[in-house]
Amino acid sequence: MLSILYLLLFFCGGAAITRLLLPRLRPILRVYIGLSFGVLLMMWLPALIAYAVSFTYLAHWLAVGALLLLVLGAWFLRDKREAKPFDEEEKNLLRDLLIMVLPLAILSGYLQYTHCIRPDADGGYYVGQSTYGDLSLHLAVTTSAVNAPFPLHNSLMLDATMAYPYLADTFATTMLMFGQSLPMAMVFTGTLMMTLVFMGYGLLCSQLCRRRGARFLAFFLLFLNGGLGFFYTLSGTVDGSTVTTIWDNLRDVMQGYYHAPTNMPDPNNLRWVNIICDMLVPQRGILGGWTMLMPSLNLLLPPLCKKEKHDIRAIVLLGLFAGGLPLIHTHSFLALALLSVGCMAYCILGTPKGERFEAFKPWLLYGMIAAALSLPQLFAFTFVQATNSQTFLRFQFNWCNNRNNGGLVDSYFWFYIKNIGPAYLMIFLALFRRKPKGSLELPSDIRQNRLLAAGAFLIYLVAEFIIFQPNEYDNNKLFYVWFLLCLPMVADYAMDVYERLRGIGGRRMIALLFLITCFLSSALTVARECVSNYQVYNANDIEAAEYIKESTPEHSVFITGNQHLNPVSSLAGRTILCSSQSYLYYHGFDTTERRMEVRRFFEDPANNLDVLAMHGVEYIYISSYERRSDWFTLNEDAIESLFPLVYETANGENRVFEVPKELLP
Repeated sequence: MLSILYLLLFFCGGAAITRLLLPRLRPILRVYIGLSFGVLLMMWLPALIAYAVSFTYLAHWLAVGALLLLVLGAWFLRDKREAKPFDEEEKNLLRDLLIMVLPLAILSGYLQYTHCIRPDADGGYYVGQSTYGDLSLHLAVTTSAVNAPFPLHNSLMLDATMAYPYLADTFATTMLMFGQSLPMAMVFTGTLMMTLVFMGYGLLCSQLCRRRGARFLAFFLLFLNGGLGFFYTLSGTVDGSTVTTIWDNLRDVMQGYYHAPTNMPDPNNLRWVNIICDMLVPQRGILGGWTMLMPSLNLLLPPLCKKEKHDIRAIVLLGLFAGGLPLIHTHSFLALALLSVGCMAYCILGTPKGERFEAFKPWLLYGMIAAALSLPQLFAFTFVQATNSQTFLRFQFNWCNNRNNGGLVDSYFWFYIKNIGPAYLMIFLALFRRKPKGSLELPSDIRQNRLLAAGAFLIYLVAEFIIFQPNEYDNNKLFYVWFLLCLPMVADYAMDVYERLRGIGGRRMIALLFLITCFLSSALTVARECVSNYQVYNANDIEAAEYIKESTPEHSVFITGNQHLNPVSSLAGRTILCSSQSYLYYHGFDTTERRMEVRRFFEDPANNLDVLAMHGVEYIYISSYERRSDWFTLNEDAIESLFPLVYETANGENRVFEVPKELLP
């Protein structure tokens, strides 16, 4: 209950600040911006104060004091105009938002519940297909941040910098510290952020789409995205003497591991994964990033599209959202920066020469605020991580269709057509529209499309030529922002085509076939995700983690195996010498030396006690993972003879040994 009250304080604070500064915003939009700003402050204020007093209860209550000061400052800087009323237009908007947001919010709540270490009757924790790999990383950040000094250390590799954007995870830490269980903290914050993302994009579509039907189409095309992968699923195949039917393929989709029609890198080169199932649910970085990206887009784009002047207070708020993004999600920050540059260039170049500096002033203010807040984060964290590794920032044309610069797997346009579907072609059809003959001024809808394209395709070009992380797949976090910016023009164009077909027989059938083509792949993917179920931690793992959490010092150092499902780091929040390559390599860490140290200790403890002394290891953890490791051969008898056993589960599966003090530095 205390966790909910704490969140409500920030919701109320954010809503109050927005009401004071932006009373002329539409009421629903104003409330949404306020709630999002409250989450931004709840992520950032305790973390900033933690640099002085660690991420403790004191830091959190001091953050409430800082929030009150910000509300007081907003009162002094308030816009004294009367607030825009909640009128009939707002009622219609609210009804549309409920139709869009509510079904996906319910779906998201269900997926968060089933995918974020769901307790089961056998005493274990279960997850879904998409969270089997990623979730334990986020759990480790969340649990290790409790009472941790800042800057936050990386609990997955001792002495490594925490350059990974972590504020979406420490958001869950706050709820954990104020009384929620670990599963509930992950489910609650995940569902909350997903709902805010849906609200934000629904509001953006409502402002950018010209037709009511178009806002629904654009909204669902984003979150239920999928290309033509269903053709592979619904077609039988013959391989030698083996015949595979449609039903075999459907069974494989529903029971196989990553055989859904939106995510089949091999053999079908399908990489345009479903945003809900494969991005927002498992990857809390992009979830937190989009939670802040959507209000930024709502503040930035609608006035530009309507050729209205930005309110200076809205520009300041926009700068705060943008400036806070790097430690929440760096890709979202980069996408917003590129979008802003493209839109700025379009607006300034379209302004008469004598008025261009005046048009540049709002962009200058926005950029200065965003830069002042973001540059310290970029230099202290992001650039350090990128420059310390040779696997960041490399040239590669055509994203993951050109795997490791080894040549295109599919032809350029076919790759995008089969991955994205009809929406990809319709982006270009919408952009190729020309102004009517004899018209002196560019129609507002065509101008809006070109304005959005100026920013969106700058993102597209950068993502198409530069890979920003060791995993080339991660550039999709930029492509999805390009996609969401283009969807309003796609939806408007689709509605225009439907209108032109009025009176033609079969119009509704054509529309139905279009919708099936757009949504069938995502429907199969969502259905698969809803029934996926994998155990990640058994009852013994959880029992051992509880002992470690209650009986060992916070942030103490353990030596364990390199498995990614590690209850010591993920459930107990303790620091380990070296986690899985799947986490550390893709964050730019070379783990070769550390893994060799772990190996030589576990294989010959007596002759490698220097590993423990060198790193200040306090405890040794052994489980079935260490016993069956394919990286080293565990000498458990030698460990038993050298170190006192302080804990083991009833069946002896999980054991904790303490390192005597004389072996520590």
